Amino acid sequence: MEVTKKNLNNSKVVKITLGLELNPDTQEVGGMVELDIENQSKFVEAVNNCLDEGKANIITDIQYVSYTDSSGLWSLFEGHKKASQKGGKLILLNPTKDVKRILDITKMSSKIAILNNEQEAIASFNEE
Repeated sequence: MEVTKKNLNNSKVVKITLGLELNPDTQEVGGMVELDIENQSKFVEAVNNCLDEGKANIITDIQYVSYTDSSGLWSLFEGHKKASQKGGKLILLNPTKDVKRILDITKMSSKIAILNNEQEAIASFNEE
């Protein structure tokens, strides 16, 4: 799994994108990947790096995540919890149908904001 971090909205918001591989030309990730026990630590590390840099408003683009197990769910909730403790929030962006179903079944969708539009996600940080 590859993880990219990009500053948005004059660096007030950080976008983390998860994917299978990194395109060396565009520096964008792509390809479907599972967020599971084998790779969830990469996501947690990316969130921790953002928080260490003083950036607690995090958009996590999960459009390339085809499946998540309990470890992946834990990492998403941990990111949400840590961002909240720092006065920010974590928003999940573009979940696939299967991942959205898992988030709904586990009731995580009632705890973590899930949006399908990046501009709406950015705007939601200004609404507070």
